[in-house]
Amino acid sequence: MKKVYMKPQIYAENFLPNEYIAACYRIYCETPRNNSTYYRIYDDTNKNGIKDRSDKLLLNKSVFGFYGCGQYHKGIVQDNPPTANGFVTDALGGNAQSVFWWKERLGSTYDYHVMTPGGKGYEDITTPEHPNASA
Repeated sequence: MKKVYMKPQIYAENFLPNEYIAACYRIYCETPRNNSTYYRIYDDTNKNGIKDRSDKLLLNKSVFGFYGCGQYHKGIVQDNPPTANGFVTDALGGNAQSVFWWKERLGSTYDYHVMTPGGKGYEDITTPEHPNASA
C-alpha cells in the first residue's frame, strides 16, 4: 500500500471570554432589630416588596421562634448584591420585616438563614475590602 503525503495543517481556535460573572458573597446571618426573635419566614413570591396573601410560607416556628445564627456565610452566589426577597413576622403573623433569605445545609432541621438588608452583612459585602467572598 502506497502512503499519500499530506501537507501539515495548523488549526487555531479563538478564545471568547464569557461575559457573565456571578459574585460569591460573604454575608452575615441575623434577623432584623439586632437579631430579635421571629416566628415565620415568607418568600416574596410575587416580588412586590409587600407582605401579602400570595407570599409563600417557608418556615413556621410558632412555639419558640428563631433568630439568625450570627455567623458569616460565604458562597451565596448572586448576580447582584443580596436584596430583600422575603419577610419575617412575629408570633401573630404581623409586623413583617423585609429580609434576604437563603437555604444552606448546616445540619439543622430547617437550614433557613436571613440577612437584614442595610444591616451588618450588607455593609460587609459593599466595602472595597470585601467586595465578594472570592476576594
